[in-house]
Amino acid sequence: MLSTKHHILLLGGTGICGTIFAYAALEAGHTLTLYVRTPSKIPSDISASPNIHIIQGEFGDEEGLKKAAGCGATIFVSLAGPTLGEKKGMPITHALQTLYPHLLTHSYTRILTLSTASYSAPEDTTSIKWWVAINMYVRVIGGDAYDEVRGMAQATVDLGEKIKWTVFRVPLLSGKTLGESGGEVEACYVGDKKGRDGLWLDRGRLARWILGELDEGKWIGACPLVSNA
Repeated sequence: MLSTKHHILLLGGTGICGTIFAYAALEAGHTLTLYVRTPSKIPSDISASPNIHIIQGEFGDEEGLKKAAGCGATIFVSLAGPTLGEKKGMPITHALQTLYPHLLTHSYTRILTLSTASYSAPEDTTSIKWWVAINMYVRVIGGDAYDEVRGMAQATVDLGEKIKWTVFRVPLLSGKTLGESGGEVEACYVGDKKGRDGLWLDRGRLARWILGELDEGKWIGACPLVSNA
């Protein structure tokens, strides 16, 4: 069965994750609008695609975010994330809180937003490895990253039943190209009794999982942890 072709508004499109996702989405025949601070960071073969539209703006630019929301997309994907160790407050969380009301006034049908296991889902259970990773690593050296990823997730969860949303939580990320790792992924919750809540995820596998979730809708209104199988 052929997958539906979407117009996707992408936040975080100049990072490694965002770039890999853009390649995967274009390969699958989708159209992308990238909301970016520095368009020159977009690889030339992406920016030259007829299926790519670029809107320049900052996280704190409400008019820019409003313009992005009105780009004609029906799907919003955020791959924006904080840099571990930096102290910059919560600009991504605030951008999402500003953007979401504008998305709801347009024809968006799905929101998929990145976070990490620092945000606890109600379905999570006790996990020693994740307790150590979060409390002995992220909260110690992470700067504002811990609060930021929790805020990003909460802003999305707070949408409730207004729109179909998914918060995909990621572990440590690896891989710098789309085809670097062709394996499968697991989507589950922290403390999974089968041990599927892994600590690593290939970025290319994540990109393909997101695109699959757009059509499958297995995790609507949920916060799965996605990791390498």
